[in-house]
Amino acid sequence: MNKLEKTSLAAGLFFGATGVILGAVGSYALKGHPAEALEFFRIGNKYQIYHALFLLILGLLQSRYPGKLINLSIFSTIGGTVLFSGSLYLLALANIKVGMITPIGGMLLISAWILLLIHVLSTKSQPEHSPDKKRPCPSGRRGGLSPAPPGTN
Repeated sequence: MNKLEKTSLAAGLFFGATGVILGAVGSYALKGHPAEALEFFRIGNKYQIYHALFLLILGLLQSRYPGKLINLSIFSTIGGTVLFSGSLYLLALANIKVGMITPIGGMLLISAWILLLIHVLSTKSQPEHSPDKKRPCPSGRRGGLSPAPPGTN
């Protein structure tokens, strides 16, 4: 496992665990707060959980399809989640308004998805067959595999 894959997986697991904890505790912590505060909290929590899952996917894809764009997508997702969800948590729990932090976080999250899209579209497809793959037995017998004849790969 390379360092960036480990970072992405660890961040995804951390965001997932803390998202579940915050979601469970948040509804109790916000009793007596305005309904708007609860809505801000729920939005932040929902996006944290979505992007925790996205980071897990990115971590798994990163080692198989490495590249600068997927690396940038990982960092954009981590930064965007902290800024977007974090600013909404601050607003909901402490009524702290942090100005442009929420939209900047949102733009980082959007850019993470677009970076992955560009990476996928620009990655050359890999051949499905490798020289050591076995083919089904030509006799049609069930479960029988035979090596591919020379020159047919």
